[in-house]
Amino acid sequence: MMEKNTDFGAQFSHNVQNGITPEMMESLPPVIKNWLHAIGAVGHAPIRNIRLNQTGTIKLKPEQKEWTASESEQISHTDPPAFRWDVKMKLAPGIYVTGKDSFERGLGSMRIKLGGIMPISKTMENEKTNQSSLQRYLMELAWYPTAAVGPYISWEEEDAYTAIATLKYAGLQGSATFYFDEQYELLKVEAWRYKESDEDSRLVLCTGTIKEHQRLDGLKIPVELEISWLLEHGPFTWYRFRASDIRFNTI
Repeated sequence: MMEKNTDFGAQFSHNVQNGITPEMMESLPPVIKNWLHAIGAVGHAPIRNIRLNQTGTIKLKPEQKEWTASESEQISHTDPPAFRWDVKMKLAPGIYVTGKDSFERGLGSMRIKLGGIMPISKTMENEKTNQSSLQRYLMELAWYPTAAVGPYISWEEEDAYTAIATLKYAGLQGSATFYFDEQYELLKVEAWRYKESDEDSRLVLCTGTIKEHQRLDGLKIPVELEISWLLEHGPFTWYRFRASDIRFNTI
């Protein structure tokens, strides 16, 4: 069960119950103000949570030639920051792997099981996993953009079409860079994350590239994406997916 609202976050939600206002965005970089206007976030009720399904393909290793079909469900909360991602990958007829990636109360965890029963790997309450999970949450801000003016995130202007978001929560801190086009549509998000959680793992640039947006409930959000790691030998795109059955504030 994910944590309920903190007092600070609850007060913020109360203040914006009638929607995000221009006054709330006064301290934001111009590019973020323009983005929030362009996607319909101004005047939109605050997003407390989002539930969505993903249909896509995954590569577990760069040398893997064939893509593995996957289906997943994700639930994300904005106050406090949290998410849970459950995925099922079909390896062969009758053979599948399940995975759960979550971030709750500042703790990240990742579990993978064969056939949904036999554990293959498990990483919990690891400092690098916590940090990487925080970064993932921040990179997915475009699904809950009203949180851009919330109590956990601050912004810094990089240039006219680029801004850096910094998220502080539960003793953790992470940043992600948001890139926009001239119409202030979000093109991609980048963050330095730990790809692995072992002692020797180092930060690797992770990129989420947006292929398509759609309007839902008056809000323009990403629905088709590619996720890549920048490895020593070059980019490794490991996940391609399309989001569907997207629902706000149903939990």
